[in-house]
Amino acid sequence: MKRRIFMCLRICGYLIGLGILFYPAISNYLNQRHATTIATDYEQEVSHITQQQEDEMMQKALAYNRTLIGNSEILDPFSEEAKQLKHTTYDKLLDIDGNGMLGYIEIPKIHILSPIYHGISERVLQSGIGHLPETSLPVGGETSHTVLSGHRGLPSAKLFTDLDKMEKGDVFYIKVLHHTLAYQVDQILTVKPTQTQALSIVEGKDYVTLLTCTPYAINTHRLLVRGTRIPYEEAVKIADEMELKAELPFYIKALGVACIVLIGVYISVKWYVRKKGNAYEERK
Repeated sequence: MKRRIFMCLRICGYLIGLGILFYPAISNYLNQRHATTIATDYEQEVSHITQQQEDEMMQKALAYNRTLIGNSEILDPFSEEAKQLKHTTYDKLLDIDGNGMLGYIEIPKIHILSPIYHGISERVLQSGIGHLPETSLPVGGETSHTVLSGHRGLPSAKLFTDLDKMEKGDVFYIKVLHHTLAYQVDQILTVKPTQTQALSIVEGKDYVTLLTCTPYAINTHRLLVRGTRIPYEEAVKIADEMELKAELPFYIKALGVACIVLIGVYISVKWYVRKKGNAYEERK
């Protein structure tokens, strides 16, 4: 009877340990699958709009971007003041089906594919990447600067958790309507939340800055990873070269570590049970 109870407890222990060890990996995997589904659905929605409709949406977005030129009052995306701002006209721009999605971003270096949504509310940042309304919409063009913000360390999604692994020369893509825009990292800064000068529009430049909190889990500063627009074909070549030396995705590493730990626990338990069994036989 005691042996059965011990066996049940051991199995429960295995299951609990397995759940704890595998949760981040499985959660991130499912989230990435969900993001891929969202991107696929977005592509299907885009395929249903006419060229005239797309041209009109792009023109309105570009017109909005022109109104931002010269604006130097940019709020920290994670401040309560920024999150409470209302943007009625802005919320309708580039929104195909009313779900607030502007497009999506792909970052090969850190294995991220995530939808981009209007605004930086907590609801948005819990499910994807947010666009800072006081900055250019992500449609490219000279004299524009888009700022995209994302959380780090969410239990259900990686988002910008590994943004600190980005280096100068890395590339990322933004897909909006039928346009795929490519950017190459040219500047990485760590600043205080109030230091937003680096997010300003620069005459003649086409920038996108990826923003998150840093240091990880402390969040006293902001990490700014800026990319400058480059031809799509050039970006693909760079990404292909980097793919050859890219690190394994986080969830693959986590699964490997979990398997090693579980095997170690299993061997230890087997050894302990055998030792106890031998001691019991000797006492008999």
